[in-house]
Amino acid sequence: MKNFTPYLLALSLSIIFASCSSNEAEVIENNPENLLQSYTLKRDATGAYSIDFNTTNNTDVTTVTNVDNSKEIILAETPQKTATKHSNDFSIENDHLKIGFLEANNGKRKSIYVEDENITFAKGITEFLNSYSITANEDGTYQLNFVVNDNVNTDFIYNEKIEAYEVHLSNGNALQKVFSRQLEVGPNETLKINFVNYKNTSSKSDTETYVSVEEKPVIVIS
Repeated sequence: MKNFTPYLLALSLSIIFASCSSNEAEVIENNPENLLQSYTLKRDATGAYSIDFNTTNNTDVTTVTNVDNSKEIILAETPQKTATKHSNDFSIENDHLKIGFLEANNGKRKSIYVEDENITFAKGITEFLNSYSITANEDGTYQLNFVVNDNVNTDFIYNEKIEAYEVHLSNGNALQKVFSRQLEVGPNETLKINFVNYKNTSSKSDTETYVSVEEKPVIVIS
């Protein structure tokens, strides 16, 4: 029996290592790399929308327009080296914009929905909000940056009733114009951000003034 011990030991180790290698290969195969690394949705002071996004260096990018006029950015793995930084420009149509990411290698989807007005045809929509951006980081957190115009009071709250972050904007004497907030949501939860505008409006007789509330833009990311 002593003569067979080294052989049996070597055979056992060989089986163990083979099993480990097989399991590792299975894990890699079942968990393909995320092609989409991060992205930033932006609206500038002119009202123009765009998305900057980063991918791995072996990602083919195709943007298509669906029948409902939504935009879909399809990411597919390719053996060739590719650019990792990309940018697409979009426009608000019929007061909304819908953009989707689809990773063909693992079937993962990301949906971005925006309700806003086309500033070109909506005079005065930038009365409070100047510009904003939302960045989806690799660690699952989000970064909201926004700039308001002069003399705008800003209040940032979380509305538990509708499970949404709200930025309340109104006329005032505040000096701060640039804001930044880090937002966290669960891996399968939806991020909702509402900009709530309180506007002073005069009646037809100009004898009374009342406040109208308008929620735009509204952003939903899932």
